[in-house]
Amino acid sequence: MPRTPKAALASLEQLIIHRRLRGSGIMVARSVRLVGMPIMRAFPGSTIEVGERAELVSSPSRATMVLNHPCMVQTYRAGARIEISSDVGMSGATICSTIGIAIGARTMLGANVTVLDTNFHPLAAEGRRYAPIPEPNPEDAVVIGDDVFIGAGAFVLPGARIGAGSVVAAAAVVKGEVPPGVVVAGNPARVVKDLR
Repeated sequence: MPRTPKAALASLEQLIIHRRLRGSGIMVARSVRLVGMPIMRAFPGSTIEVGERAELVSSPSRATMVLNHPCMVQTYRAGARIEISSDVGMSGATICSTIGIAIGARTMLGANVTVLDTNFHPLAAEGRRYAPIPEPNPEDAVVIGDDVFIGAGAFVLPGARIGAGSVVAAAAVVKGEVPPGVVVAGNPARVVKDLR
C-alpha cells in the first residue's frame, strides 16, 4: 500500500529528530517513536539511552491528557546515566539526573510525571540562590522496575526504588523503597493496596 504524504512527512520528521539526538550523543534505538520534539540534553561525559519501541509523547495534540511541556530528559554531570528501557511509554515527563536513573521495560509514565535524582539546590539557605548543583550521592540514584505504572503528576524523588509491577497513583510523591506488586498513593507515598 502506498504511503500518504502525511505518513511520509511523519516518517521524515522521525528521521530528522533521531539524527539530531544521535548527533548530540544520545543513543536512541531506531524503533523509538517520538511524538513531537522532546527536549533531550546529555552533559559531556554522561549517557542517555532510549530502548527499542519506547514512545515519548511531547505533543499536546497527541496526548490523552493535557501536557505541561514536552518530554524533557537531561543529565547535569559527567558520569550521569539515564536508561529508558524497551517499550517504555511517557507523556510530557521530566527526567533529570546527576548520577543515575534507570526505568525498566514496559513501564508507563503518565502525563507530567517528574523523576529526579537530585534536589538541584542545597538545603542550607545561605548562598542557595547561586550555589551549584550539589555533589551527587550514589544513594540518590533512582531505579524503577519493569512493568511499573506511574500516574499523572507524580514525583519520584532521589533515592527512590520502585519494585516491578507496582502502581504509583496520580500526584503521589515517592521517596525510598516501594515493594513490587503494590499500589502507593499520597505524599509521602504509602502502600494502599497489594496487587500480588
